[in-house]
Amino acid sequence: MTASLAILGTTIRQDAEGRFCLNDCHKAAGGSPKDAPAQWLRTDTAKKLMAELETMQNCTVSETTGKPVLTEPGRNGGTYAVKELVYAYAMWISPAFHLTVIRAFDALVTGQSAAPSLSEQEIVAQALQITVRQVEELKAENAILAPKAEVADKIAESAGLYTLNLSAKAANMPLQQFVRAAHANGFIFKQHGKWNAYAEKVKAGFCHVKFHPYRDRDGDERFSPQVFFTPKGITRLVQITGQH
Repeated sequence: MTASLAILGTTIRQDAEGRFCLNDCHKAAGGSPKDAPAQWLRTDTAKKLMAELETMQNCTVSETTGKPVLTEPGRNGGTYAVKELVYAYAMWISPAFHLTVIRAFDALVTGQSAAPSLSEQEIVAQALQITVRQVEELKAENAILAPKAEVADKIAESAGLYTLNLSAKAANMPLQQFVRAAHANGFIFKQHGKWNAYAEKVKAGFCHVKFHPYRDRDGDERFSPQVFFTPKGITRLVQITGQH
């Protein structure tokens, strides 16, 4: 049986001529709308690469024949591209994902398992290196806006859940960078001025949302969301962004 290409645990389908499904690659990269294959195919770089591949005489377009890109309609269809374009698409998403794709193809050729730049255990350990000192610093920062007892309660209640502040520290990223990355990669979104998590990320176990009741100016009870990341969610975002 012919070995199949897998990237970050996602099997990449091939069509009859050996092209690879860019939609599956997109899924492996995290599935952010901004990284969709259709977005990349509109870029000048993609158009020039496709034109070059189509005009090459005796070209070595991977193991395929025919057009370098083909879109199959239907529910189980997708956009299929030759290996060279898969590399280019991966580089457009991020250098880290580009390296992951290169290693996946190397593993396919050699018949070995693709190894990530860091093992899952190493990523988890790195992402969750929150020291007692860092937690105390965060408490001190939050004490400006909230009583210390309230901050301590929030940390104690989280039990395996990390606020955006703690998640950023766990990922070794500035808070604003972490929030931007989480938003850009489809983990969180703004709702009435507050961050909320997408249902699919909550269902996948990457995020958790707690709703806190409050009274508006008219005295009506409202609920404000508070987003938490799980260790699994922090790890996934670190993998996608290549933040080591």
